[in-house]
Amino acid sequence: MRDQNIEAGRLQVRTGAEPPGPAEAGSTAARATELRTALDGIRTIRHLTNSGPDPAAHPAAWERGRLLHAVSLLLEAEGIAPSATGADGEPVRTGYRTSEGERPGQVLVRWVGPRGSGARYQEQEHLRRCQDVLRDWGFEALAVRGPGRRHHVEVEAGRAGKAAQGPGAGG
Repeated sequence: MRDQNIEAGRLQVRTGAEPPGPAEAGSTAARATELRTALDGIRTIRHLTNSGPDPAAHPAAWERGRLLHAVSLLLEAEGIAPSATGADGEPVRTGYRTSEGERPGQVLVRWVGPRGSGARYQEQEHLRRCQDVLRDWGFEALAVRGPGRRHHVEVEAGRAGKAAQGPGAGG
């Protein structure tokens, strides 16, 4: 499945497969405000729809239904830059790239960059940060080494009501 630009309401979520023009706007104060508002929205949705002693500790049904959107949004909102893609489909900037996983309810997070950027040698460190962010938000995030010995993170929302696996759950 080809990565796509995802839009919910007015906030354009970045998967790292967008051209550099829109992705560059991610450093503006307006974008930072949009992302903070989106995080507040996720927290509110969790508190209103999840049950248990800590409703913010695990993904809500809304996130489960939009897993690629939720994962991409959380990574960027927590300060991890998305990659960007040129007209040829190749990365033109180093950063995360999210895509649908091989199984339903799964998202893959990769660390990509232009040829010669050294992204391959940085991927473990940066993917570990992605993994920590997602676990802090209550997602299951498993580091995997795939074809070509490249690393990626497989993300799932887990079972509804399952407590977060990482420290500081709930962001």
